[in-house]
Amino acid sequence: QGFLPPFKHFATSAIHVGQDPEQWRSGAVVPPISLSTTFKQRGPGEHAPYVYTRFGNTSRHILEEVVGSLDGAGGEGQDWANLAAADGAKYCE
Repeated sequence: QGFLPPFKHFATSAIHVGQDPEQWRSGAVVPPISLSTTFKQRGPGEHAPYVYTRFGNTSRHILEEVVGSLDGAGGEGQDWANLAAADGAKYCE
């Protein structure tokens, strides 16, 4: 109801997955590139979505979503496999 059908083509998914501006407080249409290495926490034992860049950030989250959608994995639980695929892709010419 009112929603477009899911993307069916590789190229369409590659450019649209993870691009929803509603997920950012700023409403940015182009996802922000995260340059921060550490993130402010709400309080002791109250963790925000991101703590330290090695464990995740907005840029990595979007990359995981895109690569997961391209291989049909859906992103969740595929973090390291997706990163390995993305890392391998940079060596392809």
